Amino acid sequence: MVDDDAIDLREYWHILLRYKWTIALVVALSLGLALVATFNTTPIYKASTLVQIDRTSNRIVEYGDVSAEGNAGMRDPEFYTTQYELLKSRSLARRVIDQVGLRAIDDASKVDEPSFLDGIKQSIKGVMATFSASVPEEDSMPPADREQAQRKSEENLLLANLTIAPVRNSRLVRVEYESPYPGEAAAVANAIATNFINLNLERRYDASSYAKQFLQEQLGQTRATLEESEKRFVAYARERQIVNFEDRLEILRNQLREMNSNLVTAEAARFAAESEYQELLEASEGGAPGLQESELIQRLKQRRSDLQADYEQQLQVFKPGYPAMQKLQRQINEIEAEMARETASIRESVRATFEARIREEAKLRQRIQEAKDEALLLQDRTTDYETLKREVETNRELYDGLLQRMKEVGVAAGVGENNISVVDAATVPLRPYKPDLRKNLAIALVLGLFLGAGLAFLLNSLDDTIKSADDIERRVGAPVLSLLPHASARDLGLTDEELPLIVFKDPKSAVAEAVRSLRTSLLFSTADGAPRIMHFTSSNPSEGKTTTAVSTAIAFAQAGDKVLLIDGDLRNPSLHRAFGLPNSIGLTNHLAGNAKPAEIAQPTQVVRLFTITSGPLPPNPVELLSTAKMVDLLSHSAERFDRVIIDGPPVIGLADALLLANLAKATIFVVEPGSTRIRELEGSIRRLRQASARIMGAVLTKVGRAGQGYGYGYGYGYGYSYDYLYSYGGKGDNTAALPQQEPA
Repeated sequence: MVDDDAIDLREYWHILLRYKWTIALVVALSLGLALVATFNTTPIYKASTLVQIDRTSNRIVEYGDVSAEGNAGMRDPEFYTTQYELLKSRSLARRVIDQVGLRAIDDASKVDEPSFLDGIKQSIKGVMATFSASVPEEDSMPPADREQAQRKSEENLLLANLTIAPVRNSRLVRVEYESPYPGEAAAVANAIATNFINLNLERRYDASSYAKQFLQEQLGQTRATLEESEKRFVAYARERQIVNFEDRLEILRNQLREMNSNLVTAEAARFAAESEYQELLEASEGGAPGLQESELIQRLKQRRSDLQADYEQQLQVFKPGYPAMQKLQRQINEIEAEMARETASIRESVRATFEARIREEAKLRQRIQEAKDEALLLQDRTTDYETLKREVETNRELYDGLLQRMKEVGVAAGVGENNISVVDAATVPLRPYKPDLRKNLAIALVLGLFLGAGLAFLLNSLDDTIKSADDIERRVGAPVLSLLPHASARDLGLTDEELPLIVFKDPKSAVAEAVRSLRTSLLFSTADGAPRIMHFTSSNPSEGKTTTAVSTAIAFAQAGDKVLLIDGDLRNPSLHRAFGLPNSIGLTNHLAGNAKPAEIAQPTQVVRLFTITSGPLPPNPVELLSTAKMVDLLSHSAERFDRVIIDGPPVIGLADALLLANLAKATIFVVEPGSTRIRELEGSIRRLRQASARIMGAVLTKVGRAGQGYGYGYGYGYGYSYDYLYSYGGKGDNTAALPQQEPA
């Protein structure tokens, strides 16, 4: 499936070829205008000075200047843009004009500028003067305003011809000036560079001088402020008897840091002692960690366990009252009493340790608080002291800085530093810079090609004629049966009247091959082969309809069919001229008189091909074609001949073709590409369908012709009025449902 939105480059190429002479004309006009403009333009010379602009100057001393560009050049990204704008400043332009002068201003009347466009220029100046009538004339202006306007005009002229061109990725810039005079171009370019350097030095010197004066004033004020602050500081220290609090505060800070560290250790020890004491209070006998770690208690526990075991063993033999048993019991009781005394001693020791830790922590906290209070007291006493001290230090630093800066400015002002230098001075140009003939012609050529191509596509879009078979199939709703190539009667050695017989005269020609292809398409158009009665028509005259009908009839006759060719164009017949037959008797004699079909059919030089010419031209073709005799004639002819072909009139403006299309079995529509308009084609097809015509397909004629002329066209002269046409006594009942005839 072909994508309708796809770009067809071949179609674009064919459009360019179709309008190649239009494109060539546009290109020729562009080149001609370029030549005229080039030879009528005053030669302009351009001189260039190469200047180097450094971000910082080559320092002879370590001190810098005080201008913004000197200090900020290393970090300001807009530094070079500022320099370029300074090169285009009016102040610099005025200095150059006062120094060099501009010959283009002083001797403007001497500039030779011959041009055939002078009249147009004067007209444009007159129109501009009309629009600027509200502006006061120079003669009516006061002398001061006139002089100011003249100076501004001079500056504008210089700046208009000045170009500042930075060299990419470098610190170089080209100062270019254009002038009709080569010497003036070089002089102005060099003067701009020289005066720019001088202005830069002057600006630096002025900035240094102003800075030095300003620093001297500020230095005197700062010295007085420093002396006053020192006096207040000394008086305050003497009044409060302040010697030096810094050492005492440092000692207190060290003590606080040490005591805070000891406090952390004391708190940890107190937490451990408290935990151990709580475990002793809450644990059962012998279950506390301190009791379990006592070796004496552990030995007593072991001794008690041994005695209890011995007691239990002796109890099996002796009674408790037995002296030996009582002795063992006393020993057990003594051991338990000793264990109780040892446990109480351990608990008392843990409690005493816990209480000692508490007292130690409290003492540390008290000492820390005392040290803090002492430090705060010292700070409170030295607040105003420190304030005055800082004020003295600040004023001293400011005074020292201003003094140092003034010394630097004094040294820098005496050194002629400059960050701008001329690399290559401008020389007098030998040849003009513009106009450049080759460049102008190249631009004109490219522009002409673009304009020509654009005009070609514009004309193509405005051209509403049929151009391809796709257009026909889309609008006719039927296939294109064949494409007949363009043929010239002069090239084939034929007369214009004999051109329709080209298939018979030259069977090997391209037209004959295309007609045989049309015959084949008609044979396969229906299941029963080609229709018996075929009607050939077109939208307009001179589209090759008669040639197509005659050629098709000859092709069928050469294939062995018996063919009858009827000239149905009763307004401008042409079959009798094509075959060289008399037209004294024909179709109108049968339709309007008593002539029989056998009397009006004439044989031709083509075997098995007969024709019925139009006969005398009637004033009422529509009434004649709508009679029953026409229907009987076609029915009788279809019985006697294998093929009946009707060469009908055009559709637009006439009802004849609609009647014939309704009577025929099939209608073949002939279209001439590049001549038949889309609206005409669509209107013709719509009228044929309204007349119930059976459109078999279309034939594209004169394909590949170079011009608009075809060589065998004919003119139409339909001058009949409606009153005259329908007042004739023919029968017009069959045309009541058809569109009325329109005058051609």
